[in-house]
Amino acid sequence: MLRFNENGKFGMLLFGDLHEKRDYKTNPKFSDMQKLMNAALDEFRPDICVLLGDNFGTGLCAEDPEAFRQGLADLCAPAVSRGIPVYAIMGNHEHDAGVDEAVIAAYESLPLVNMRSDGVEGKADYYEVLYSRDGSEPEAVLWFLDSNNLHEDQSVSKYDFVHTDQIEWFENTYNSLNEKAGKVLPSYIFQHTPVPEEYRLLRKAKIWEYPVSVKGHNTLSGIRYVGAKGTEGYVGEGPCSPDVNNGQFESWKKTGGVKAAFFGHDHLNDFSGYVDGIFLAQHKTAGFRAYTDGCRSCVRYVELSEDSPGTFRQVLKHFKEFGLKSESLGPVFRTINDRQSMALHFCARVAGAAAVIAAAAVIIHHIFAGG
Repeated sequence: MLRFNENGKFGMLLFGDLHEKRDYKTNPKFSDMQKLMNAALDEFRPDICVLLGDNFGTGLCAEDPEAFRQGLADLCAPAVSRGIPVYAIMGNHEHDAGVDEAVIAAYESLPLVNMRSDGVEGKADYYEVLYSRDGSEPEAVLWFLDSNNLHEDQSVSKYDFVHTDQIEWFENTYNSLNEKAGKVLPSYIFQHTPVPEEYRLLRKAKIWEYPVSVKGHNTLSGIRYVGAKGTEGYVGEGPCSPDVNNGQFESWKKTGGVKAAFFGHDHLNDFSGYVDGIFLAQHKTAGFRAYTDGCRSCVRYVELSEDSPGTFRQVLKHFKEFGLKSESLGPVFRTINDRQSMALHFCARVAGAAAVIAAAAVIIHHIFAGG
């Protein structure tokens, strides 16, 4: 049973897209990630941790389930050793090896580590009710949802979406919980792939904003975006949401109690804001394995209050802000951030284009001059 603690608070520490691999025991990138995890756990002292998907490569699970289980145990050890439960969700890469049941079983076999299927068969959708500190009253619901992998028809959408039967399970279960509680319980969603409505937190960039803008994803790749008014945080890439809107966000609005949704998937983004009264938050990677933003890997701490469980406060803190030193990054990438890197690439492209134009002009001159 999850309860508000003796101070009437409930803290959740979020880690996005760790992308750990089988060589973790000898790779300094794992060590850097664990430094961040340990520092954040010591500072925020959360009641639970949430892994937002793409946690550990599942190819190892297909080949050696016990080695995969040990890898998960080592990944979660900083939290588990402190007695802090870990709640994990399926990212798109958790599905890559096609051994979803074995992956779920490996997580569930570990003490204090959670991943299960409460809903549609084969999907890692589950929930936890958060109770008052004395355990007598339900106060909120935490939802951990499986956003699936790639879409089966790439001409329709690159990434899959939460399916209709999953949405129906969520609505039916939520309505049942509310009926039993005699009130609408505030809900908080944790999911890997962001909903398409995240684009409503962005706006089309003006031409002079192009150097600091990002390209939209897939079918929106012809449009450049920057953060819209009211959006906070860093927009490092266009949200990689599905190209098809299957109505999940509208379902959240219909139930009337969803307060916030937290996503992984996009490693550079940590922006957030409200869309139709629901807080949508994009989480930057907390690891160093996949594409990253220098030493700006970060965690997000979300705290609920028993006095007002429908409201929350959040804190983002980056690797360098903890005063940590990276072992895995060279001197340039320890210093430079993604925005600076993008600006350098943009300048290089402009300089390269100018050089090509100048060279073409010289060649044309020689051709017509008979040289």
